[in-house]
Amino acid sequence: MASRADTFSVAKNLESVHLERLPVLVIDRCLENCPKEISATADMILSGEVEYPYETLAMPKKRFGPRPVTVASTAARVAYAALVDSIADSLGPKSREEGNWEKYKNFTARNESEYVVSFDIASFYEYIDHGILAQQLLTHTLNSDAVQKLGRVLGSLVKGTRGLPQLLSTSDHLSDVYISTLERRLIRHGFSVVRYVDDFTATCPDWETANIIIERAAEYARELGLVLSSEKTIIKKRATVVASEEEEARFINDYFEAAKSELMSRLFLWGDYGEPVDEPETPDMKEAMRATMWSLVHDWYKLATGAEPEEAFHVEGHYKTFLRSALGWLRLHEERIPETILQEIVFKHPLFLVSVCRYVLARFNSSGFWEDPWCTVRNLAVMGRQSPWAKLWLLDTIAQLPAQNSSWNYPSVMEWVDRQVGDRHEVVRAQAAWAASCHGRLSEKSLTQMYTQASPLSQHALAACMAKQGGFGKGIVQAIRQDSPMNRKAFEWAEKEASKG
Repeated sequence: MASRADTFSVAKNLESVHLERLPVLVIDRCLENCPKEISATADMILSGEVEYPYETLAMPKKRFGPRPVTVASTAARVAYAALVDSIADSLGPKSREEGNWEKYKNFTARNESEYVVSFDIASFYEYIDHGILAQQLLTHTLNSDAVQKLGRVLGSLVKGTRGLPQLLSTSDHLSDVYISTLERRLIRHGFSVVRYVDDFTATCPDWETANIIIERAAEYARELGLVLSSEKTIIKKRATVVASEEEEARFINDYFEAAKSELMSRLFLWGDYGEPVDEPETPDMKEAMRATMWSLVHDWYKLATGAEPEEAFHVEGHYKTFLRSALGWLRLHEERIPETILQEIVFKHPLFLVSVCRYVLARFNSSGFWEDPWCTVRNLAVMGRQSPWAKLWLLDTIAQLPAQNSSWNYPSVMEWVDRQVGDRHEVVRAQAAWAASCHGRLSEKSLTQMYTQASPLSQHALAACMAKQGGFGKGIVQAIRQDSPMNRKAFEWAEKEASKG
């Protein structure tokens, strides 16, 4: 029998409900020290006594178009996680467990079949049917009470009768339960299939069987209210897939060997008669990898800026595969990546904004560099139309950087922050208010206007912003601080943050 939903344990560990692929938002950070209040609210959500608001933001996809991401209140996410945790032992394995990605990637190489079929589900999380999910959960858990409560909680997380909130590990587990039905049906028909989340790979002996697998998969997916992604449903010869993987490995290895050779040549000190003065040392592997990535990034830039927009994706080839890793390796490289390249990376691949922000912060926090981080931040802030997701990452970066009035880029960034305080998305407004308070720019007028517009999703975060900056009138401080127990706790948390300097 499943255990009772333990909201207090989840509330004590808020990291478990942080939204993945987003910075740690101030709406969560400021509640780190109030598990009791969060737990009590989560219990009321589970019982159906209250329903907290949520907001849907747009996040870029790997290829084209936006992905809708639900940002629910901290308490609603705690209720959701605690409820699913209480029945987790009956739900079966998680596809994202450690080692499963490697097994999935190596599946093709381990099989000797002639053909490989790959497919995934279009907009998978958005189209999960709550009714079908409930039936599956009842079959697995035999716990009607938990399943009924889950239906209520989903009402505080998403609108309508379809979809799971994205960027949460709790949803990942439920999605595995949902899609595993399709996986098991294919396996029962004798097909050799492996799955990672909603990505499927199957091997088979001939072209006819490959097409049968796709037909069956499409049929079974339709019964779950899902459809296969047309652009990602592919049949290839196994030899072609293996050759492509080997080509990718050779691609990065060639760069690495060239970098090692270059480094080795620098280690020789030549005498008057062409003889080395000292015995050469083996190049440091980290230095060789950084040199590798430095060359790769510059070669990518030449290709990306020289191609027509519609051809850029194909021209980039293997370069794009390693571009994100390159930004990580080059954080502490002796030379800084030029601004033009950083801008082009974000322009061509919006999701890589995260890596660029981390690159900027890492170099700023390193004592070995004297650079102006505000130049990069300004260039990113003034780029064209930005998604709310991108604004959250930029605002988080700005909040972590100290004021630098000596930089002529700093005022432009602060003006951009001021504009985000009026953004139409409540979560963006709260994050902008936090960034503004970290730089002492939050006015009493804008704070009171935001609080009037705010819901319980962000009210406590605005109380934290007020305490972080300080200097507000006693009347407004009391009016906001005493508005709820969470406001008081968030205010106290921010006071301690401010005292740290």
